Amino acid sequence: MSKAESDNHRQRLQALNADVQSRSLRGAWQRERGNPKQEEIRPALWRWSEMAPLLLEAGELAPLDDVMRMRTLHMTNSPDTIPLGAARTFAAMLQHVNGGEVTDSHRHTATSVYLAIQGSGIYTTAEGEQQFMEPGDLLTQPSWTWHGTTNTGSAPAIWFTAMDSSLMQYLDNWENERYPNSFSEPITKPDGFHLSRLGALRAPGALAGPGPFPVKYRWADTYRTLQELAAAEVRDPFDGIVLEYRNPQDGGPTTATMSCRMQLLRPGEATQAHRHTGNTVYHVVRGQGMTKIGRSRALETDLAWSERDCFNVPTWHWHSLVNTAAEDVILFSVSDRPLFDALRLYREES
Repeated sequence: MSKAESDNHRQRLQALNADVQSRSLRGAWQRERGNPKQEEIRPALWRWSEMAPLLLEAGELAPLDDVMRMRTLHMTNSPDTIPLGAARTFAAMLQHVNGGEVTDSHRHTATSVYLAIQGSGIYTTAEGEQQFMEPGDLLTQPSWTWHGTTNTGSAPAIWFTAMDSSLMQYLDNWENERYPNSFSEPITKPDGFHLSRLGALRAPGALAGPGPFPVKYRWADTYRTLQELAAAEVRDPFDGIVLEYRNPQDGGPTTATMSCRMQLLRPGEATQAHRHTGNTVYHVVRGQGMTKIGRSRALETDLAWSERDCFNVPTWHWHSLVNTAAEDVILFSVSDRPLFDALRLYREES
């Protein structure tokens, strides 16, 4: 092609591209060669010793009102660029309510899970059920279910929250609604109401509506089961003693978009390294240890964590867990594996 022909070709292509763009279109030839650059979710560690003081100070300075209806501290990624969440499909955060405070009852298309960390005399009213929140309890608030929280104690309450709000926003499906006619939903059901009616023994039509329903998994039950599995040496080589919180209604994952687990590592225990699709955020319930993680088998990054810290394992990263203390380590985790399972995209390598 001569220089004149080349110049003519370039001018025609530029004119074509401008014409395409003016009509809100894009041609495949207009994209850059290779895969488009996307900011990467990186392994990160969020320390309780740094988060808790900030959240408690916010409790003094940032009141709950019509503008800020929930006092939360979100865990973000890649602080040197545009902040991302701890995972692409769900947000991970700490939530705080002062003694005597009440959050208004509301519902939204996003699904939430709460793991209670500290506080007493606090409860969430979920679809009329008074769900008391003791440290270690896990509460689920499925999409479009009413919920609001009350702290009747004198001390601040803090819990870990995972919420698939980023997925709802990506799907253009974010909606939020306040409870009609009153600030708080009336309490009409006792603690444990929904879970007890979804057990192995259930009356037909015990719950109105198709669900899913908000349920609470008690820490006492979770810890007892972990101890029983440990005594029976029911151990996974990659996760130690591990429990999955299953939806009691259908036996599926904790929620349609998030799977929750609790796992135990014996003193000095180190798991084998593996990688899998799906993103996971951990909260350290007890103990201290280390996560060895990396894009390659070299596991080039060490995240040393202690009690109440949080860390993440992004999709397809090699990782292993090590208990560096003389006591059991207990880890809670949330992942978006249900999405990968539903799309038949989940895979694992060890």
